Amino acid sequence: MQSEEKRTSSRIILPKWLTDKSVFQQNVAFEISGTAPAMATVTFEIVKYPTDGRRISKLDTDYGIILSRETTSGQKGEFKFTVPAYKASADAYTFIFKCMSEELQITDVRCGDVWVFLGSEFLSVPMKDANAPSAPLKRHVMSYLRFYLPSCGDRKESGWIKITDTKALSDVSSTAFSFAYSLSNQISYPVAVIDLAQADSTIVNWISSETADSMVAVKDYLESIGLYLDEERYQKLMDIDKRQSDEEQLEEDIKEGKELLDFDLTKDKELKELKGEVSDEEVIKEVSSLDFPSTDDSALKSAKEGETALRASAAKMLDFDMLPKVKLESEKKNKEDEEDKYISPDLRMSLLYNNLLEPLKGVAVRGFCFSPNRKELQFDRYDLLLMGLMTSLAFTFEPSVVYDDSLMPSIIFVAMHPDNLDFDEPYAVLEFNEVIQAFMNKLDMKSGLISPHDLLLPDKTVSFTIGQRMAVAALGTHFTPKLPTSCPQLTGVEKTGNKLILKFDNLADGLRLADGTGELLGFAVCGPDRVFYPASARILHGVRVMVWADEIEDPVSVTYGFSPIPHEATFRNLSDLPVLPFRFDKRAAYYCPDISFATCDKLQFIGKKDKDSPFEMLDIFRTYKGNGVITSEPMNKTKGAASLHIRYETDKSLYGFEPVLSYASLFAPIEIRGRKKLLVDVFNPEQRRKRLSIENFGECDIRQELTWQTLTFEYEGEGHISLKSMQFRITDPERAGEIYIDNIRFV
Repeated sequence: MQSEEKRTSSRIILPKWLTDKSVFQQNVAFEISGTAPAMATVTFEIVKYPTDGRRISKLDTDYGIILSRETTSGQKGEFKFTVPAYKASADAYTFIFKCMSEELQITDVRCGDVWVFLGSEFLSVPMKDANAPSAPLKRHVMSYLRFYLPSCGDRKESGWIKITDTKALSDVSSTAFSFAYSLSNQISYPVAVIDLAQADSTIVNWISSETADSMVAVKDYLESIGLYLDEERYQKLMDIDKRQSDEEQLEEDIKEGKELLDFDLTKDKELKELKGEVSDEEVIKEVSSLDFPSTDDSALKSAKEGETALRASAAKMLDFDMLPKVKLESEKKNKEDEEDKYISPDLRMSLLYNNLLEPLKGVAVRGFCFSPNRKELQFDRYDLLLMGLMTSLAFTFEPSVVYDDSLMPSIIFVAMHPDNLDFDEPYAVLEFNEVIQAFMNKLDMKSGLISPHDLLLPDKTVSFTIGQRMAVAALGTHFTPKLPTSCPQLTGVEKTGNKLILKFDNLADGLRLADGTGELLGFAVCGPDRVFYPASARILHGVRVMVWADEIEDPVSVTYGFSPIPHEATFRNLSDLPVLPFRFDKRAAYYCPDISFATCDKLQFIGKKDKDSPFEMLDIFRTYKGNGVITSEPMNKTKGAASLHIRYETDKSLYGFEPVLSYASLFAPIEIRGRKKLLVDVFNPEQRRKRLSIENFGECDIRQELTWQTLTFEYEGEGHISLKSMQFRITDPERAGEIYIDNIRFV
C-alpha cells in the first residue's frame, strides 16, 4: 500500500482511493478532485509506458506524456481534473500532480475493469479462511489482479494491493479473488475489485441517509421497522458505541493491571463513571468523611448530652450509600432508555455507506456484486431496501449518465443459502430469493443471480466456486453474448396431455445432469387439487425439460427444488451454473414434502440431523431389527437409477428396516395429502415364502416368483397420510435371505 507518510506530508490532497497500484475503469471518463494551496497553479500529467520493456518511438503518441492539464485551485484550495476514457491495457500509468514546488506521483496505475463487492455471507470470507481449488494459477493472469481494501477494523490504512503483497492479500475476499482471476483469465487485461464486503453486515448498512430522505417509500419503511436514523440519532448511537468501546478497553486495562498487582484508581474511576457506578476512590472519600459513632469526637457522643440525642442503635440504620445511589438511579434510567433505542451496528442505517462507500464517490466501475445476510430474512419489504441500495450506488459511482449501453454498470446478486433456514418458516429463504428475482426483472441495468443452493456441504472452497460462477455471469453480461448472465431461470411452460414442457433462459448451449447423477430429480407437479407430488423429468434436446407424474392426469403447476433443503436440485447448464429453484405460480398449494427415500435410488442424502447441526451426508435407511446390509443396485430395478438390495439375518424370523425420518431437515411428521394407498415394487430372488408388513399400512404376501411384483397397501390411519416413522418388516422362516425393494409410491 502507498505510504501514509507520502500522502500526509504533501500539501496536495487526493481521494483516498487514488494510490499507488490503483486501477481505473476503462472506456469511462472520470474526475479527480483534490485540494492544494489556495489560488495556486496545479498541473496534472499522465505518463504511460509499456510494462514489457519494449522500446518505443518518441513519435508514438500512445506512450510518454499522454495528457497534460493545468488549473488554478479555488479559494479553499479545491481543484478538479477530468481523465478521458482510455482502453484497457496492461501498460503502466503514472499520475503526476504539481503545485508550486511540490510534486506528487501516483505510480503503477492500470486501466481495466473495476468491480465493487459489498454485502455479507460468502463475499466476506477472507483468503486466510478459505481453501483454493487445486488447479494451478497462471502467473501472467495473477499480475493483472488488483484489490482495494478500505481502512476498517484492525486495518488502519486503506489502499490498493496486488498479488505480491502476500500479507495484505490474506485479508482479501476469497470470492473476490476467484472472481477477478476467472474473469481476467478470459479477457486478458487488469481486473480490480474494491473489496467492501463485511461479515454480519446487512443491506440497511449500505443505504445512505440522502437516499432514504429522497425516497419516501424507503424512508417510511425504515421508520416503520425502527431503523431510520436522522443525523442526531445516528450520532447518539456512535456515542454509545464509543462509550462501550471505552468500557471494554478500561476493563481490559484494569484486569491486566490487577494481574500485575498495579491497580489504577484513576482508570477504575473512569470505568465506574462510564457504567454509572461509584468508583472505589469515591467510596474511600465518602467513608473518610463520615463521622463514625465509635470515635472520641463523634457527633453521636456529643448529641447524647443534648435534647436531640440519638439512640445508639440508630447508627445501625445509617445508609452511607444513599446519596450516591439516588444520583445514579437517574443516570441508570437514562442509560436504559438509550439501550432500549439502541440499534446494533449490523442493522444501523448508513453505517457502512458513511465509512466505506462515501469515500469512493466518483469512482467509475464496471459493476457490483452483492450478497445478503441471513438477518435480512426479517425484512418483509426487501424490494424497497434493494431500491435504496441501488439508488445509493447510483449516487456514489460513475458513470452516472450512460450514452452507450455497453458502459452500463451491472449487478450480480448471490441468492441466500439454504443454511439460513428458519425452521419456524421453512420456505422463507425460497421466498426471499423470489423477491430478488422479481426485483431483477424490474431493473433497467443488467443483472444476474448466482445460486449456491447446490453447495450444501461445509467446504472451504465454496467461496471460490461462487466467485467462478459470478465471473461466468460477468463474462456473459459484458463480453460474450453466448455465455449466461445468470443461473438459468424458468421462462415458460407448455402443456401437452399430462406432460409439461419447461423453457429456460441462460442455457449456455444446453442443460445437463450434475456429475454423478443418472436421473433428473427435484421436480413436482400438482393437479387441480393443488397438492404437489414428485414428478419424473427428462431433458429434451438439451434445451427443454419434460415433466410428468403418472398419477396426475391434468397437471396445472410445477415446481423444481422448491423445498427448504433442495438437495435434489442439482441439474445445470453447460457453463456449470445450477438451475434456480422455482415454483410456476404462487397460488395456495400444499408443496411436496421431502420423500426422496421413496425412489430407492440413493443410500445417503444431504441434510441436518438437528436444527443447529451443519449440513452433512446422512444415511437414508437403517436396520432396526435383525442384521442387514443395504446396498444400491443399478442393474436390477423397475424405475429410476437403482433399487435397494438388502441382505439380511433375521431375529426370530423377522428383519426390519426403515427410512430415517427423524432428521430435522425432513420436518416430520411428513404429510402426504390426497393419497390413501402405498405401492412397493419387490423382487424375491430366492423364490421363498415371505411376508412384508409396513407400519400403518398393514401387510402383504410376497409371491414365490422370479420377477418384480407390486404390493399394494392401504393406509390404516384417518385423514391424509402422516408419517413420523415408516418401518418395513420382512417375515422369513429362514435365518438369512435377501430382497430387492424399489419405487415406493403413494397413490
